[in-house]
Amino acid sequence: MTDPLDHSADFESIDPWQDNAEAHDIINRVLQGIVERLDAIEKYVQEMPTVDKTYYKPKGYDDYLNVKQNYDIIYERLTELEKDADE
Repeated sequence: MTDPLDHSADFESIDPWQDNAEAHDIINRVLQGIVERLDAIEKYVQEMPTVDKTYYKPKGYDDYLNVKQNYDIIYERLTELEKDADE
C-alpha cells in the first residue's frame, strides 16, 4: 500500500530546467508590465499642470495670473482689510 501523502513521485516527472524557464518567462512578463505602467505614470505626471502653469483671471483684471500672483493679490487685500478693521 502506498502512502497517500507521499508526493515525491509527482516531482520526479518535473523538468527543473523547463520549470526554471517558465518562472523566468513569467517574471519577465511581470517586469514588462511594471515598466509599461511606470512609463504611463511618468507621462501622466509630466503632463499634470503645475502651480506655475495654472492660471486664473480674477474679476477686474485684464490678464491671467499664476497662483503666486493670485496669492500676492489676496494677501495684499487681506492686509488692507486688517488695517481698515484696526482703525
